[in-house]
Amino acid sequence: MSKSKIVGIMALIVFAMGVVFVGDAVAAERGKVAERYVFYTTLFNTLKIPDVEGHTSWQLESKAIVSNEKWGTALVYQVFTMDLIKGAGPLQGYWHTTFSDGSTITTKFEGISTGSGAGTTGVGTVGGTWTYTKGTGKFQGIQGRGTFKSYVLGPGQYYSDSEGEYTLP
Repeated sequence: MSKSKIVGIMALIVFAMGVVFVGDAVAAERGKVAERYVFYTTLFNTLKIPDVEGHTSWQLESKAIVSNEKWGTALVYQVFTMDLIKGAGPLQGYWHTTFSDGSTITTKFEGISTGSGAGTTGVGTVGGTWTYTKGTGKFQGIQGRGTFKSYVLGPGQYYSDSEGEYTLP
């Protein structure tokens, strides 16, 4: 076999290996995620807004254990605010989830409180959407979004069910 044919075959082999490895490198993991968060409130501030009867702004800090069907159990730190008139109104905040290996996911959420007393001190529900904003460790580069619904268990205690989709690079 001539030297030029050997060089050509070797170049073809190197090219083919490159295509295989590059193909593996750009292949993303995609899937569905379902979680249950069980929260307890660690900080609760309510401020009265004197424009209309029953108008308040709530600031909350909560901690939770989350059970995720795919990734297991983790600890969650949550902060959020609510702008409520008689218990109903918009909310927004963040979940910061830390897994046992140190990997983290930060998630932004927004939603609506649907009734009088909704939140951590009354009866009602809260629902909305979430989006992953950052991941570290095995979640570096995570993207995804979904929905959640929260239910009050008692003063300062509530749980949230969440489902959605994710992509990891």
